[in-house]
Amino acid sequence: MSEIHLRQIKSYLQKTFNGLIDLSDYQNKSETDRELIFLTRSLAAFTLMVLADISPQEASKSIIDGGQDNGIDSLYFDRREKIMYVLQSKWKQDSKGSVKTDEVMKFTRGFKDLVNARYDRFNSKFNNKTLDIEEALNDAGTRFEIILVYSGQTPLADEPKRELDDLLGEMNDSSDIVSMRVYNQANIYNIISQGASGNPINLDVCLFEWGQTKEPYQSYYGQVSAREVADWWTKHSPKLFSSNIRLFVKDSEVNEGIINTLKKEPEKFWYYNNGITALCSSIGKKPLGGSGRDTGIFECKDVKVVNGAQTVGSIARAYQNSPEQVEKARVLIRFISLENCPEEFATEITRFNNTQNRIDRREFVALDPDQERIKNELHLEGIIYTYKSGESIPDGEKGFDLNEATISRACKQNEVSFATRVKDKIGVLWEDIEKPPYKTLFNRSVNGSNLWKLVQILRVVENKLSEVQKQRDGREKLFATHSNRLILHLVYKALPENFFSISSDLTPVQIDDIQSMTSEFLGSIMSESSNLFPTSYPANIFRNVTKCQEIVEKILN
Repeated sequence: MSEIHLRQIKSYLQKTFNGLIDLSDYQNKSETDRELIFLTRSLAAFTLMVLADISPQEASKSIIDGGQDNGIDSLYFDRREKIMYVLQSKWKQDSKGSVKTDEVMKFTRGFKDLVNARYDRFNSKFNNKTLDIEEALNDAGTRFEIILVYSGQTPLADEPKRELDDLLGEMNDSSDIVSMRVYNQANIYNIISQGASGNPINLDVCLFEWGQTKEPYQSYYGQVSAREVADWWTKHSPKLFSSNIRLFVKDSEVNEGIINTLKKEPEKFWYYNNGITALCSSIGKKPLGGSGRDTGIFECKDVKVVNGAQTVGSIARAYQNSPEQVEKARVLIRFISLENCPEEFATEITRFNNTQNRIDRREFVALDPDQERIKNELHLEGIIYTYKSGESIPDGEKGFDLNEATISRACKQNEVSFATRVKDKIGVLWEDIEKPPYKTLFNRSVNGSNLWKLVQILRVVENKLSEVQKQRDGREKLFATHSNRLILHLVYKALPENFFSISSDLTPVQIDDIQSMTSEFLGSIMSESSNLFPTSYPANIFRNVTKCQEIVEKILN
């Protein structure tokens, strides 16, 4: 059937992208060559159209394939979800084969050049996207999806797969910022025949320990294998979440917590996670499994996840890296049938499932009496300190909030690990107000005046780095952006301890000194990082405790 499938895929691509794919660099080529390059480029555009949920027109503009493309055929930055999609596509005319090792190696080298802002190694199509690329690279919250798509039916061989796995291992040394998808002919055909054509998502779901409600509306609930949930993501994202308020947010601290639980304590995942809510046009239990409640197979038609996109996406990410652990986990899920429901019921379910009973980690800080003590101390000095959500500082007033306080206290610690934590996931520091790391940062020994001085220094460092960012580009700009917490840590270390105990605003001379220190430390960090980690993505260097310790030791010695 592979030849038939290939013709159907080809037909779909021609109908969808005819007149949209730029072939101006192939004007003098043969018709056969023009068709081959059209199919290669439209395959990349189609994959983006599905994954990023964008129009064929927008997906077509993402193509950078051509001379000096450095192995990358398509680039697209989704600002809403903070995802940079990086694709390589290959069209195989005979329906067989896969992607060669040297092609994958070129792709991985190109990706490393991309994240290190080596723009001179790419073509003009790439450089026309420099503004989007810099926006992505300068945002520490950006995640990358590297995608290999080809029309052959042969699975990816061990050697090219190892090349991609090595890239993931190198890039994700401190946190998972890069994920990978590989699509071959079977995946493409499945998407076109079931997803892109507008057909509903129909699932046969195995529920463990299931139950049901019949009134006023039909629903079933129970436990589902996390492995099965990961499979839904692979086959049906993002369409599965078309009715959700938001798609999967890759840089969420909550999602990192979900992934850590799946990797470390998968058997407890059901107890810790709130689960998934999905709507269906209809639900029916199949005879398989009998009438017992231990296991049941349910036919769910036109499935849409309305709450739990973060859970589903996190399970899929964890499964990529730790499939054996995720296999052990189960997830709470409920399927609500819309048969015989009022017209507005689906909207109400979506709205209330996404707005009720949500508490962020920061909210628990409001329970700490030391926060109120610090606030009162600062109030006596005419400085406003806000630590509760919703509080604000009136215009023209001096003050700061919990976010700046946490960054300052973290970077002031002797251990570099605090500066890397606050760079990576600040919410982790607020996780439990009864024990470290929170208690290390906020306790009875912290006084308001000292904290205000730390925040003033933080602002001077940030302002100086903002100036530098405007003056530099490429890899130098990335360092000025992403090394800010480590620089602040070094500035605090360099200043005499009595500097922090004096209750006063910074003087112009002190500000000049701090600015000079900032510039010097930035230069030292760039130099040492380039020697120690020449190919590492700058944003990830400063999330990695070991790497930051090495840099600090080199600078201080």
